[in-house]
Amino acid sequence: MAVQIISLIIALLAVIAGPIITYIVTKKNLESQFRLTVPIKWLEKLEEAAHSYLFASLEWIEKYRGVTDSKFYQKEDATKEINRMFDAINSAFIKLQLQLDEKKSIQKEILNNAVLIKDIINEKLFDEASLNKLRTAHDAIIEKVKIILQGERSKITKVFR
Repeated sequence: MAVQIISLIIALLAVIAGPIITYIVTKKNLESQFRLTVPIKWLEKLEEAAHSYLFASLEWIEKYRGVTDSKFYQKEDATKEINRMFDAINSAFIKLQLQLDEKKSIQKEILNNAVLIKDIINEKLFDEASLNKLRTAHDAIIEKVKIILQGERSKITKVFR
């Protein structure tokens, strides 16, 4: 009789406790998956947006003087090339702006440097002081994005520990 009672108790525990434990474990797994997926996607988008913006601004530095001074470009071709570079810079700036939060200081610094670069480019300044400001802002964006990426990735690895 005692064996039957013990068997009944174990069966009841398995039937009742099994689904509860499964629910708790599944819920924790889904929560951790969600907590990891969102930052990883944001990091990928931020990295891509920063890369696009920095590449577009560097292209302007390298090509703008050549396009405007070159005898190889017709006036119409030069205008098309300049407009294409400006469009690339503006669309990359918008993508970067959408990824960053101005309330966070490091992200605000990135946006401020991006605005500085955009202003120099829109004013078509190509003197040495402007280029130095542009390069300094460019390097600052790279450093700040690196800090964000490293910080977020370290948070993600802590979840697995």
